[in-house]
Amino acid sequence: MRDSNLIHPSSIRVWRGFRNAGYLSDRSGFVDKLADVFIPLTCQAMMPIGLRSYIPTLVKSDVQGMPDEVALVGYSDQQTYYSASHDTVIGRAYGLLHNEVFNFTRDGNIPPSRSGFPKVYTTGPLKPSQAYYFSGKPIDWSSTPVAVFVVPGNNTEEQSQLIAVLQDAIRKNLITEAILVQDSASFVLWLALKVVGNVPENIQALTSDKPGAIRSFSVPDKVMQMWTEREGGIPIKDNETLNLTLENSGLMKAAS
Repeated sequence: MRDSNLIHPSSIRVWRGFRNAGYLSDRSGFVDKLADVFIPLTCQAMMPIGLRSYIPTLVKSDVQGMPDEVALVGYSDQQTYYSASHDTVIGRAYGLLHNEVFNFTRDGNIPPSRSGFPKVYTTGPLKPSQAYYFSGKPIDWSSTPVAVFVVPGNNTEEQSQLIAVLQDAIRKNLITEAILVQDSASFVLWLALKVVGNVPENIQALTSDKPGAIRSFSVPDKVMQMWTEREGGIPIKDNETLNLTLENSGLMKAAS
């Protein structure tokens, strides 16, 4: 029987979110909105209609150009994502909710939030803001330890070095998968690890050892079902990564 939790990396949306102008000077309000509404609702609204894996990271950095939140958002395939997001009322409503907290315009000094499916890396420099994967193995991301690196800078030589060590780590079976995206002022790297916290040293040297870099390891947690009484959202700390699943308890209460 096919494991329904296995996800090919080409079916994972790679998200980098920047808070909008309304929250630019109110980060605590932004964090509260994510914890109380946005993050739990992602699971509650989208997991029943196709979302299989959700791994958000709350980023706090003083370096300009770093995103405020990054996430891997995994579906069984790309068509399931498009159907869930565009062909259902709850999916369309969830999409509109992004505008409440995130910026999507190219005006002003706030970078636009971005999301897209990764492509397999083959050779050459990375295309700006295009995410890439390196292994192509379907894995159960919801039960896999994940390391996340958000690193300031855009250096072509260092990018080539990082790509080489990622390919080497895949060949040597030191990591299961790597997903990498380079934006204008920073790059984000996700690693599917073999063992919690075990990151090859040469990868660390090109990521978490860099000034201003953020490193985070995923923590599993569960979100209550929609309509549960006294649900308090899902607390998240600065530079914390959550690997979220939906509580499968049938204790759902009617809205009053």
